[in-house]
Amino acid sequence: MNKAELPKAVRVFLNGKDLKRKQRDAMLLSTVTSEGFPHVAMISAGELIAISSSRVKLLVWKNTTSSKNMIQNHKATVTLVVEGKAYYIKFLLKKEAPVLSGYELFTGEVAAVKEDYAKYAVLTSGIQFQLHDSKEVLSRWKQSIEAVLSTEKTDSYF
Repeated sequence: MNKAELPKAVRVFLNGKDLKRKQRDAMLLSTVTSEGFPHVAMISAGELIAISSSRVKLLVWKNTTSSKNMIQNHKATVTLVVEGKAYYIKFLLKKEAPVLSGYELFTGEVAAVKEDYAKYAVLTSGIQFQLHDSKEVLSRWKQSIEAVLSTEKTDSYF
């Protein structure tokens, strides 16, 4: 069986760079609660970084429903829209040592990728938001990404 890989457009979007351009784009992080119910949260380009074509680092707030679910069952799905297509990416997760106070860090191995599009239409956007203080948030994202990437022993994949 071939190993699942992130499409190039997704890897570029999740490369941890050009955050100012990506500051309005949200992704959906889906997990499952201990009761078996789906749980969805929004994450940003400052929280999910592609390390390679088959591996990501995910930094989420500590003690959230999402972080608790991922610690419990080691799985998550991320939904994002890139270049007119939706992608549903399943990850198998491993909790890592913390790199920033107040956050949980996970390494995710890509388990499956589904590309979704219609022949008769193009997705023009996914979920988007407007930051209240983009200067502060972009600075925090950069610090988060630097902390996450400092856990890698090799040069950046990109």
